[in-house]
Amino acid sequence: MAAVNGGGEYVVYFAPDAARAKVARRRSMLIQRLISTAISVGIGAAVWYFFADQVGSFGPWLVGSALAVGLVWLIIALTGLLIARSDAKQVNPGPAFATTRDGVWIAGLWLSWPEVGSFRAAPGRLGRSPQLRVEGRDGRAATVPMEYLSALPANIDSAVRALSGGRSWIDLSRLDD
Repeated sequence: MAAVNGGGEYVVYFAPDAARAKVARRRSMLIQRLISTAISVGIGAAVWYFFADQVGSFGPWLVGSALAVGLVWLIIALTGLLIARSDAKQVNPGPAFATTRDGVWIAGLWLSWPEVGSFRAAPGRLGRSPQLRVEGRDGRAATVPMEYLSALPANIDSAVRALSGGRSWIDLSRLDD
């Protein structure tokens, strides 16, 4: 949940439950793929065994293709699980982003408004969460995964615009790509 206090601060917290839920969902998908592959290979082997005369030399191809397709899906599910786990490692309980009339704090980096070079939302790739990136004019930068924040990007953008006095805003255009 995002919080605004009377002192002109806007704080956005990480949502670790969302990260844990995504890891659990990906783990479940991996288990489903394992079971599906085992069933497909079992059915292919049973057809080959019980209908050997009708299947003929196509039997090994039947079992092999079921195994190959299943392995491809297993690799995709395992990759998704590994990506979800790496995203979840970035999510710690507590604040992820805060902005005040003086500047912005993101993932341990404090920048006053004159030091802020850009706010960007970068799309996620290969199932990763989109990233909120703040870059300073001196090259310092920090990012947080937007999928696991307690506020929506438009709400964060509105707070940044208001508390920076219109000097900064979040470029959300890349999320449309």
